[in-house]
Amino acid sequence: MCALCFETKLWMVNEKGEAVFGDGIAELLEEIGKYHSILGAAEQLQMSYRYALHRITLAEKRLGQPLVIRVHGGAKGGGSSEVTDFGRDLVKRYRNTQAELHQILEKMH
Repeated sequence: MCALCFETKLWMVNEKGEAVFGDGIAELLEEIGKYHSILGAAEQLQMSYRYALHRITLAEKRLGQPLVIRVHGGAKGGGSSEVTDFGRDLVKRYRNTQAELHQILEKMH
């Protein structure tokens, strides 16, 4: 094993030190963006709908802003979900920061 091979974990914390955003919620929001559905995103990520909803709700509470707009009902009885502009921006900034961190580590290797 190489002495300078690194794995990193990146997450954001609020002023209370509580984790509010990381790879899991970023992936979840990306999948919601694709499927326009929390259930569809949860199934794609092999997690329960209840757990996905819990992750979103907790992150929104800790951030103090909505990440997903949920619409209940619909013609077929299902709902539609959309990632908010704030949520999309947060994912974009998170992914950009991950890429920058990866580049830094590559230069160290």
